[in-house]
Order: sequence, then C-alpha cells, then structure tokens
Amino acid sequence: MTDRGRYDVAVIGAGPGGSRAAERLARSGRRVLLLEKRERVGHPVRCAEAVGPRADVERYLALDDTLVSSPVDGVAVVAPDGTRFERAFPGAGFVVDREAFDRRLSEAAAAAGAELRTGHQAMGLLRENGRVAGVRVKDLRAGGHYDALAAVVVGADGVESLSPRWAGLKDQYRPEEIFSCAQQLVEGIDASRAFIEFYLGRRFAPGGYAWVFPKGSGRANVGVGVNPLMADGKPAVRYLDAFLAHRCPGGARTRLVVGGCAVARGLSRLAADGYVAVGEAANQNNPFSGGGIINALEGADMAAEAIARALDRGRVSARDLASYAKTWKGSTGRANEAFFHAARIFYGLSDDELSRVVRGLSRARGLFDERGVKPRRLIQALVVSNPRLLVQSLGYWLGAAWRR
Repeated sequence: MTDRGRYDVAVIGAGPGGSRAAERLARSGRRVLLLEKRERVGHPVRCAEAVGPRADVERYLALDDTLVSSPVDGVAVVAPDGTRFERAFPGAGFVVDREAFDRRLSEAAAAAGAELRTGHQAMGLLRENGRVAGVRVKDLRAGGHYDALAAVVVGADGVESLSPRWAGLKDQYRPEEIFSCAQQLVEGIDASRAFIEFYLGRRFAPGGYAWVFPKGSGRANVGVGVNPLMADGKPAVRYLDAFLAHRCPGGARTRLVVGGCAVARGLSRLAADGYVAVGEAANQNNPFSGGGIINALEGADMAAEAIARALDRGRVSARDLASYAKTWKGSTGRANEAFFHAARIFYGLSDDELSRVVRGLSRARGLFDERGVKPRRLIQALVVSNPRLLVQSLGYWLGAAWRR
C-alpha cells in the first residue's frame, strides 16, 4: 500500500453533490481530490432525470440545449380509480440529460483545479488521533490500493453510500426507507405535452408511484418506485412491465435501469471530525419524491463554505464543521422534514383513499408555488380529504411547533 498524496479535501463520488463541492473548494485555492468509482462519470444513468426550475439549476451550472432533453410545463396525477388531476406550470422544470449533466459538473471541478480520478473506489476512511484523515482507495484499473491523506473528506457516494457509516453518521437503511426502482427509456410514446405524469396505487406501484417523464422526440423515462414491504415479494421490474403494458404498450424499450432511491429522514448529524456528508449520502434528497439533484448541489455549496472556513481556522472537528448542518436544516432540510411526514401518511393510504385525495387536489388552495408542491399544504390537503389522518398529522405539527 502506498501514499498517493496529501490534499486539503478528498471527495468521494463525482455525482452532482461531489463535483460541485470539489469545484467550489478548488476555486477557493484548496488542493482537492475527486474520486469516482465508475469509469465514466454519470454512466450508467440511474435517475428519472427531472429537475426543478431552470433558474435554480443555473445557479450552479450554465445550461445549454445539449443538457436539456425536454421542458416540464405541468404535472398530471392519476389516481387508482382513473381520476386525473392536472395543473399547468410553465417553466416549472426540465428533464436533463443526466450523463451529460454529471460530466459537465465534473469537468467544471477539474477546470477549477480538482484532480479527478475515475475508476478509483473508496474502500474506507483513514483515521489519525481519532478523526478522519483521508481515504483508502482501490485503483480498479491498475489494481492495488493506496492512501489519499486529506484534512477533510466529503462523502458524496450516493444512495449506496458507505462513507457516512464509516464516519459514524448513518446506519443501514431499513427496508421501508428505500424505494425499489426500475425504469425504461421508451421510444414511440404518446408524450406530446411537456407534462410529467405520476400514477398512484397498488396495481403499478404499491407504497410508491409510477412515472412518465418526457425527454422529447417521442421519448420518455417510464418507471416505478415501490415499497418492498408492500410489493408482495415481486421485484420492481414486474410492476414496471405491467405499467408499460398499460401506459405505452406499443413503445420500444431501449434502456433498462434498476436500483434504489432513499426516502429516509434527513440525518441528525452531517459532520464528524474531518468528514461531512453531502447529497443522497446525507439523505438530502426529497423523501416524498426521491428527487435530489438540486438538493445535492445546494448541500454541496453549504458544505464547501463550512469546510473552507474550518480550513482557514486550521480546525476541522465536527464542531468546526457544524455550521453546515445548521444552514442546511434551516432551509431545504426543514422542507424535507415536512415532506418526510407527508410521505409517511400518503404512501400508506389505500387505493380508495388515494383516489379521494386526488379528487380533493383540485379543491386545495395554495398547494403549489413556482417551485412545486408546498409540503405543509400537502399535509393539510391530505387531512381535509381524509379526516382520519388528523391523528397522524398531529405528530408532525406538534413536532414542528416544538422545534420552533
């Protein structure tokens, strides 16, 4: 085993959160190592690829037509009984070419001075005097292991993350905290409008939802996310096959991806001595929808700012990095907490109850703003449509009041 250099920061994972954190820290003059276990950044794609408003994304990366597959100008929700709720939202978001998007972010990090190594997998954290002091790395191309020493390690290793566990911030996911997902890229589908579609109910997605996200030119990402505890032992691909036969029976299936998506509560701690977690590794994705691209970028900026300050002071303990968690939990983390409670209520509903909720959406006031669903209004809409949910919702409201 050899020592392959000393860095200010080592980042595990070149997804959106990892690449953005690496770019920000490299631009501040830090020596940054960016590790990616895959040979190609962003490949294979395991994402439905929908993101929020373009202006939100362009705070982090300039967009051009090569990165945008389709605009998103509205949403349609289909209940188990066929009830359909639609709402137009021109400019609400877009469907991104995720591989190109991730690659562009990693290129921005490299251009800022970060050292990008693909095909290099983190195998564990190094420790010195009880704190994280670097990463043990396996070179998947050449073979062998080496140590990369760093004052701070950023764990951005996604839903399959190990680094937060190594750092003592996270346990293994419980089965109900992971959607089992399967998705096909379908060609020749009727998706003429730039609306994203969600299908609810146990026929296609027990405990979760099915989706159709247009990618332009008669193509769409079509997928399902199911709660494995409610799936009767069937894998997600079985539910996907049924949904494809229903929604796009004549479409050509061109790319199958399977995997998991965390719908867990946010971590109580985001930093340890010499370590921070970012993105899905930190449970920063939306626990209601599973989406997390913008959340990861936002968390990366907050983490980079806290790390830069800690490095300036020459102290990188959990306490010195704690401003990151405080900033996160005061913004998107607060919304995610509400979404988590809404998800616990919503995805446990029966098909009849889900249909009643969808019928009530058209009567709900103030449910949406320019960034999409407002989580607290969603909980209110659930209770109005089904008063028996009042007891479940009280736990959230009392907890929120206590935290204030």
